[in-house]
Amino acid sequence: MRKGHEACALTLCLLCFFFSVLAGSASAVEVHVEGDHPAEVKEKQVISCVLTISGIPSAADYLYFDTDLEKYDDKPVYNFTELNLQSNDSHFELPVKDNMKKIVVQLNGQVPGITEVQQYEKLTLVKYDSKRTGYAYYRIKPTDEKGNTIQGSDTSIFTIEITDINSFENKAAQIEDPFLSVYLQDMFDRGLVTEANKLADYLIGKKTESLASEEEGQQFKEKLNGFSDPVLSMKLQTFFDLGLHNESNELADYLLQKKAEESSLKWKYALGFLIAALIGFVIGVKLKNSEEEE
Repeated sequence: MRKGHEACALTLCLLCFFFSVLAGSASAVEVHVEGDHPAEVKEKQVISCVLTISGIPSAADYLYFDTDLEKYDDKPVYNFTELNLQSNDSHFELPVKDNMKKIVVQLNGQVPGITEVQQYEKLTLVKYDSKRTGYAYYRIKPTDEKGNTIQGSDTSIFTIEITDINSFENKAAQIEDPFLSVYLQDMFDRGLVTEANKLADYLIGKKTESLASEEEGQQFKEKLNGFSDPVLSMKLQTFFDLGLHNESNELADYLLQKKAEESSLKWKYALGFLIAALIGFVIGVKLKNSEEEE
């Protein structure tokens, strides 16, 4: 019987411990953010927001704060207004008092800069940190008195957007030659940003000119369809292919205009002839009627 009671007591203790663990793990830190905290930001952008923290586990002895924002101006990184407490460090441990249900902290800082510019006489190298995502506005985790993390942490992440990188990637995507595209990207990654952009602009410009020439060539072919003389049409096309674009177009326009004028003149002659014939017919009819009356 005694062994049975001991077994029951042990089972009861285990169950109590199990449910207490479940109860402790069920609670999680909740953070409500007021203010700017976009998913994508510019480097050196200034951020200011208010964090209202609730759902603090009862087993927590500290709240560990961490941010990738850098101190900006004379404002503290963390400002616990209700606790009359401030900190300029990106890492901070706040003791959790008994029955502390809510903590309000104002977070101020600046997005890190990830662009490095180095000048070597007349050569300018621009290097970008490969890490552009995974930065945190805040990482908040409850810990015990020994610094061990308790379940229920919360993190808010942001990405640093570099306009120059996005712009160059769009340019590189327009270059159809895979070798040139890779070569330019390598130049850009090595820090030759200005040179890579200039060469990309030149190649894109040449491509645009080529497309314009194709369109101009198609328009010229459509213009040649107005010629009935195949030999003349072929000669004009040869001039165009040799690069005499303006001259070929001007000559074609002149010949087409002359053709249109000649056609218009022929219609005028035909119309005049018809009118004269009609007038002669009317006069003839009138004369005939006059003779019959007499």
